Amino acid sequence: MRTSNQMRTAGILATVLLALGGLATWDEWQTKRDDKKKETENLLLSLEVDKIIGIEFSNKEPKEPVDISMERSLGKWRITRPIKVLADQPAVDNLLTTLRDYKYEKVVSESDPDLASFGLDKPRRVIQLKTEKGSTTLLVGTNAPVGYSVYAMIEGSGKVHVGSQHLAVSTGKSLHDFRDKAVLSVDSTKVSQIELIRPGHPALKIEKKDNVFSIVRPEVLPADQTAVRVFLDDIGRANATAFFDNPDEKLKKAFNGKVLAEVRLKSADDPVTNLKFIEKDKKIQAWLGGAEAIAELNDDIKGKLAKTASDFRDRKIFSFSGDKANEVTLDGKVFKKQNGDWFSADDATKGVPQIRSLLVDLEFAKATEVLGLKDKIVTDSRETPPAHTLKISFDGSVPALEINIWEKKGTPESWILTQTEANAAKTVYVIGKTSLSAIEATKQPPTTPTLGHD
Repeated sequence: MRTSNQMRTAGILATVLLALGGLATWDEWQTKRDDKKKETENLLLSLEVDKIIGIEFSNKEPKEPVDISMERSLGKWRITRPIKVLADQPAVDNLLTTLRDYKYEKVVSESDPDLASFGLDKPRRVIQLKTEKGSTTLLVGTNAPVGYSVYAMIEGSGKVHVGSQHLAVSTGKSLHDFRDKAVLSVDSTKVSQIELIRPGHPALKIEKKDNVFSIVRPEVLPADQTAVRVFLDDIGRANATAFFDNPDEKLKKAFNGKVLAEVRLKSADDPVTNLKFIEKDKKIQAWLGGAEAIAELNDDIKGKLAKTASDFRDRKIFSFSGDKANEVTLDGKVFKKQNGDWFSADDATKGVPQIRSLLVDLEFAKATEVLGLKDKIVTDSRETPPAHTLKISFDGSVPALEINIWEKKGTPESWILTQTEANAAKTVYVIGKTSLSAIEATKQPPTTPTLGHD
């Protein structure tokens, strides 16, 4: 049994351990408290950004002073004055985040300041932030004479603060900075029809059925789904560098003349959106018509509009499954598949795996160009016999595929391909030789592993 001395010692040790544990807990609590104090220390404003429902923003510095009113409705910021348009959501969020996180360096006047001395009698910025419970107004004055600093105060507080000029720089915004710059507000995923009209080019029409786009004009062709969606994204993401909110009749009339391009988009639940583009005074302008603002765009939109049916057509050349092929004839030499492996018809002892590679190349081949039989480069290239002839036979009732391949004249790194199928006979595909590298590899004799010699 334990002696009384042992029990006393154990009790003392337990008390010490509890005291140490309590000290550690207190130290952790104090550290967190100090960290929290540092986070909030010298914050100019105490803001909960998600509670802000309205902003009155005034910037007195530009030649034309900025006076903007913004409201948050259904989770979206909208400008309500001087015009009614959707706001640039990240721009408004960045403003609020800057104000929330801004810290001043010190207080230079505690009460009843001479506002004129700090440029606060006629502040360069006046920013009022509204919540359901009230509002707070920030005034930004002149730069301090020493250091990269600026004066600021919360209206009604009587205190003048000095801090980094970042406050003035980051709030030096214009109406254009705060407005949504997208020319279109169409949901590209809901677009069911696209028309692209360009002077001097056949009108292009693309339709979506069962969630798949197809070209229907100037000819019926399968469409490259990625190319169509990229085009929609390019148009939908076109941002204005400037807006003309109240265009005069002369400016509107320019859109009735020669246009650079016209894009018509139709959605299942929306009327047709008709966007016209013109080039005026070496500037690209776009207009939806009616009371909409005319937008000025960067020149890169010209290249995104310069599309033809060839740019949107599906460039995948073949639609067969290589696994169903059972015989391949390449330049007169026959290869057959046995138990899943390929062999030369005249030597069934040596496998020719290059045939499988060739079939994979063909199955996934995409043309760099799609031409017609009468195109000069095609007729010139076909003046000589084909460099390669290829026939692929398949299991079941799938008809054999016959392909003729020429080197593209003047472009030795490219092949020209034609098929003998009736529905493909008028189409010529250009493809890089590297995309069909298995053709040359197939012509090399198969290698048989050999043992080394001592």
